[in-house]
Amino acid sequence: MSREPSLHAPRVAIIDDEEDVLTFVRIALEDAGFTVEALDRPTEALATLEAFRPHVILLDLLMPEQMGVSLYTELRASPVLRDVPVIIVSGLNARDTLQEASAATGAGPPAGYLEKPVDAAALLDAVRRALSHSGRGTP
Repeated sequence: MSREPSLHAPRVAIIDDEEDVLTFVRIALEDAGFTVEALDRPTEALATLEAFRPHVILLDLLMPEQMGVSLYTELRASPVLRDVPVIIVSGLNARDTLQEASAATGAGPPAGYLEKPVDAAALLDAVRRALSHSGRGTP
């Protein structure tokens, strides 16, 4: 049973090209009281995210239009989004690749990693932990 997020609910964005992942994550987060923006086109994500101003971003790494590593670098370069915690959600074990890219660009490491298939409890724990470390409350 879905719960309507409050006007002050933390905002979470997810960028993933897999519709089933977007749906699962959106429902899990909305049921827990979060406001969610689900995006399936990474090439259009930056402008949408800057307008939505999420408190946490969930990002897939392997997408056909744009690799998540390059989008992660763009997020870290955005004055609006650079301090927003990013949690990597991917079936691709690319921690080393992302850490190398982060170091090369000065982007810093992501706030966490979740492997697909995503477990709802682990998802909620990771998002709440990222919010806690950023000083933002959780529902």
